[in-house]
Amino acid sequence: MVFSGGRGRDRNLLMLKKVLIFVFVLLCLAVAGIYVVTRPWFVARAVRSLVNAQVKEFQLRDLSFGKIHVDGNGLVTISDTRFTLQLPSPDGQKWQGQVPVVYLDNLRSLAKSETILVSVERLDAATDGAQLKGISSQMTVTLANSKWHIPKGSAKGDFFSASGVTFTSLEAYFSGNENLLLADSWRAQWAGGNLSGRLTVTPQNYTIQANVSRLELSEVAPNMRGRVNGSAEVEIQKSGNAVSALKGHFDAPQGAQIPAAFLQPVLAYIPASTQRDILEELIAPGRDVLFDHADVRLKSVQSDSLNLLVKMDSKKLNLDLAVTIDLNVEGGLKSLIERLPQFISG
Repeated sequence: MVFSGGRGRDRNLLMLKKVLIFVFVLLCLAVAGIYVVTRPWFVARAVRSLVNAQVKEFQLRDLSFGKIHVDGNGLVTISDTRFTLQLPSPDGQKWQGQVPVVYLDNLRSLAKSETILVSVERLDAATDGAQLKGISSQMTVTLANSKWHIPKGSAKGDFFSASGVTFTSLEAYFSGNENLLLADSWRAQWAGGNLSGRLTVTPQNYTIQANVSRLELSEVAPNMRGRVNGSAEVEIQKSGNAVSALKGHFDAPQGAQIPAAFLQPVLAYIPASTQRDILEELIAPGRDVLFDHADVRLKSVQSDSLNLLVKMDSKKLNLDLAVTIDLNVEGGLKSLIERLPQFISG
């Protein structure tokens, strides 16, 4: 009996030893797992794979994090984020950027609320001919059934520059999902004046509406003078990587002052008349034209042609223009839009 009892105790001790070893190994694996999944390289690779699987508008070519810290309340702080984004076309632009700090909050309640609070501090990004500087953003992101939704978000930034055109003091309030981005209110400064408006982006089109206040034309192009107040709206429709349709409208109810030479291309569409004589007399000595009201509308007829309607009136000059122009667009609408900043800046 004593011998049998000793064997039983040995078996129990052996079993306890195995259990302790199993628990020890399990704890080691858990610690190792936690260590791995919180390593910047592992998280960066997982995020890049997830983004590229869910987002078709661009590809995340490179992503790295300097450090990841999780505090006791579940707040994740990611420092020194660096990334490279590429647009989907074969010759698509590559954006390279960095973010000093990204905060992810509410992760402890993610299983219940499916909501993450994201804060981005001082993002910088650049590509050939374009640059974003000092962009900070806060947004609420809801995740459900592999879909994402931003019920509300805001962003502020120092400036955005492209092809010589620079917007400063950027501010926007937005919402969206994978099928729609809506900036219901945005503001910026440009050419000594203020811009404000609305932006809508879908997979098929972009619509930009802007109000223009105290825009100094001399800062738009060196050989222009005067100030403009008005409104503008542009809608761009696309199919794949091609621009299929374009509509635009600019209205300056308080008029504008521009060099008459800018109307030289319009002369060919004005029949012999007093109106044409007045413009020719202004263009020759390099004088200005002061309009009481200007209204310009354009729309695409085909992928390589535009219909342009120009209406301008000046009581001082007894000038009332209403000209319709059909234009062929070399390289198509997409090429025109890509060159538009160069036209604006002169």
